[in-house]
Amino acid sequence: MNCKRCHHTDEAHSKNEHSDSLIKAGECQIPTCTCRQYVDPIQEIDEELL
Repeated sequence: MNCKRCHHTDEAHSKNEHSDSLIKAGECQIPTCTCRQYVDPIQEIDEELL
């Protein structure tokens, strides 16, 4: 799945050691990317359904 903000894959973002949740993923590890927090695109879909 790709980050809504920077469009890099979730694997490119640092993982929180205490959680496997994609929502808790940290900054992008791509050297030229300035994204500081993984944004899950599914969250936007969920909000539309409410």
